[in-house]
Amino acid sequence: MPAPRPIVRPGDAVQVAVWREGDISGQYLVDDRGVITLPLLGEREVAGLDAADLRDRLISEYREYLQNPSISVTVLRRITILGAVGQPGLYHVDATIALSEVLSMAGGITSAGNADDIRVMRGEAVVQSGLDRALGLDSVDIRSGDRILVGDRGWIARNSGALLGSVFGAAAGITIALIR
Repeated sequence: MPAPRPIVRPGDAVQVAVWREGDISGQYLVDDRGVITLPLLGEREVAGLDAADLRDRLISEYREYLQNPSISVTVLRRITILGAVGQPGLYHVDATIALSEVLSMAGGITSAGNADDIRVMRGEAVVQSGLDRALGLDSVDIRSGDRILVGDRGWIARNSGALLGSVFGAAAGITIALIR
């Protein structure tokens, strides 16, 4: 079964690369009406299209200005990554990449982070939790404006080595005291 193709939604960005045409290539934000404004073409409604359909439409429309245009289109989701990651912040990410790659872009999960406590927040609601990091963003239904939150491991989990060392040290001290 082929992977689902990401659909353009308001709030997304669309990366348009026109071969040998740097002036019209770029990243264009999709407004709340589902419209982008492109050089030479002006406003175009793009909400509901997938990247391949949008590419085909742009190739057709740019033919009026360019001979044999070669165009690639990438749908980007605007998401915030928060919590126990190296570099929390706002990211524009390709909708087809895996959640693990998105977390890597944010510096990876820190030593205090809990890889089993990853949640997708939409507004104040948790829309998904306990995510498999191998899943693609589109299969997780990540939308622009969502927040990916990586939770912290508990105190005992973060300090289990020191805790075990203290317990063994105390046990050794008690054993020595009892032997004397």
